[in-house]
Amino acid sequence: MKMTIRPIVVPVLGLAFACAGCGDSGEPARSQPRPNGADRTTPPPASTVTPGQSPATKPGFPVPADGDDVKACRDGKCEILVTERTTIPLDRRFGFKKFSFDPADSTWRYTYPEGGGGRLRFLEPPYSGSWAAPRGEQSIDLRVVATQGSKAVISLSPAAS
Repeated sequence: MKMTIRPIVVPVLGLAFACAGCGDSGEPARSQPRPNGADRTTPPPASTVTPGQSPATKPGFPVPADGDDVKACRDGKCEILVTERTTIPLDRRFGFKKFSFDPADSTWRYTYPEGGGGRLRFLEPPYSGSWAAPRGEQSIDLRVVATQGSKAVISLSPAAS
């Protein structure tokens, strides 16, 4: 009795091809075409915007509200860009003779009118905290918003009493 493989192979291959479309291929299911152009779907939007983000907003280094104008900080409320060690002129009520920030090492430096001083650096996120001079009438909230190379955006605001 002579048996041929052909009668068995053809149905098996047919079954294999039929099942090739079965299962989850990771691709979305395609709908069957509909008459009169009803099979057209709306194209996806050109770009996706996350909630709270405008289409013009691109992730990256923030733009500070006060640019690089250190004079905006006199009242203790500002957000500025610094690209080198920058002295920040603060009103006397904060109790500092000199106050500065250096983006190279993210360090705040200060001196007091009576002498002495020091430096302050926030080592962990959110890189912010409050500081008060010994004879200051008002403490100040300090924040390093972002750093990139030798530039930083910093924010100051009078601390809540």
